[in-house]
Amino acid sequence: MKRLSLFFCLALLLLLPGCFREIPSVAVVTVQLIPDPDSPVTVDLDGLEVRLQNKNADFSYTAHADAAGRAVFEVQPGKYDVVASAWFPTTRIAVNGASGEFLLLDAALIEIQLHVAIPNPLIIREIYFHGSATPEGANYTKDTYVELYNNAGPGGQTVYLDSLCLAAVYPYNSTTGNNAWAGRDTIPIAQMYWMFPGDGHTYPLAPGESAVVACMAAVDHSGRATSGLALNRAHFGCWSETLPRHEIAAGVVPMVLTMTGQGIAWALSVSSPAVVVFKPSMGVAAYQAQAAVWEDFEPGKSSGTKYWHIAKSWILDGVECVDTPSQSIKRLPGTVDASYVWMRSGHYSGKCVTRRLDFVEDGVEVFMDTNNSDADFIPDSTPSPRLKP
Repeated sequence: MKRLSLFFCLALLLLLPGCFREIPSVAVVTVQLIPDPDSPVTVDLDGLEVRLQNKNADFSYTAHADAAGRAVFEVQPGKYDVVASAWFPTTRIAVNGASGEFLLLDAALIEIQLHVAIPNPLIIREIYFHGSATPEGANYTKDTYVELYNNAGPGGQTVYLDSLCLAAVYPYNSTTGNNAWAGRDTIPIAQMYWMFPGDGHTYPLAPGESAVVACMAAVDHSGRATSGLALNRAHFGCWSETLPRHEIAAGVVPMVLTMTGQGIAWALSVSSPAVVVFKPSMGVAAYQAQAAVWEDFEPGKSSGTKYWHIAKSWILDGVECVDTPSQSIKRLPGTVDASYVWMRSGHYSGKCVTRRLDFVEDGVEVFMDTNNSDADFIPDSTPSPRLKP
C-alpha cells in the first residue's frame, strides 16, 4: 500500500470535521534561538537568518530573528524543519542550529540550540558522486572521488593526513524514511571506512594544497566514461585486494581499508551521500579493538546488521548531500553540518558539489566554511579535482 501524503491526510481531516478537529489553513510557528553556553565569543542574535523548510515540497520560508532571538512564521500546516545560521567574515566564525523534523498543525514553539564553530583547517572541497555515462550511454559510477583541502590560508598550519579516516554515514540515502540514530552523540558508518596511511608525518598537506581520493577506481576514466576523469593522477585510492570491483593505477597511494561490511565495493550513494573525515580520539587501532563499545545494532533492534559508530566530536568536516529537501532525513548533526547541499541535476549527469571560494590572499585560496553546506557549496558543478601533475 502506498503511503498517503501528509497534505492528502490533512484534506481528509478537513472534510471530516465531525470526527476530527478542524485544521486551520494557517499555522504559526515561533522559533526561539538559544545561545551556545560554551561559546568563546558573544553572539548577537539580532538578525540571524532562520529558514523554515517544508518537508513535503521543495520550498522554504526565511525570516530574521529579533534581539531576543525570536522569529515567527505564519505558514500552511505540514511537515517542517528549521535551520538557523550566521557567518561573521571578519572573525570567520559561524553560528548554526537546526531542529529535527516536526509536524505543524496549528501553533508550535521550536527551540533551536545554537553552536559556534571555529573554522577547521582541513575541509572537504569537492565530492563527485552523481556518476556519468559510458560512451555507449550506460550508467557509470566508478569515477567518484572526494577532494580534501587545507583551508588554513597563508601562514596557516600544515595538516598531516596520516591516520585520518574517510567514510560515508548511514543511512546510505537521505530518503530512507527515518533515521533511528537522530539526536544521539554517535553516528553510524555505512558499510566500511578508509584510513590514510603513514607514520604521523608522512603525508603533509600545506595551506592551499589538495588531496584527491578516488573512491572506487584510481584509474584513467577518459576512455570509459563521459566524465573523462584522469583519476590515475589522484593522490590516494580506496583500494583493497579483498574488494574485486576496486582498481588502482601505479603511483597512487592505497588507502587502508579498516572495516568491511558485506559488499564488494565502497560505492557512494549516487543520489545523496553524507561524507565525513574523522579521527578517533583514542587512535584507530584502539577504536577497532573496542567493538563492544563502538559496534551495535540499529536503536530499538537486537538483531540484523551491526554498525560501527563514531562520536560526532571526532569529525573534522562533514558534508550532507540530498536529492531534494522534501522527505529527506538529516543524518549529520547540526554541529557538523547545519543543513545540506541540494543537487538539482539528474543522476549520472556528471555533476558534483564544490565549495564556494571566499577570498584569495597571497595566491592562496580560502573557501567558505560555515558548517552549513547550503551556504558553503555550489551544487550541480562541473568536476574540477586538483590532481597530481
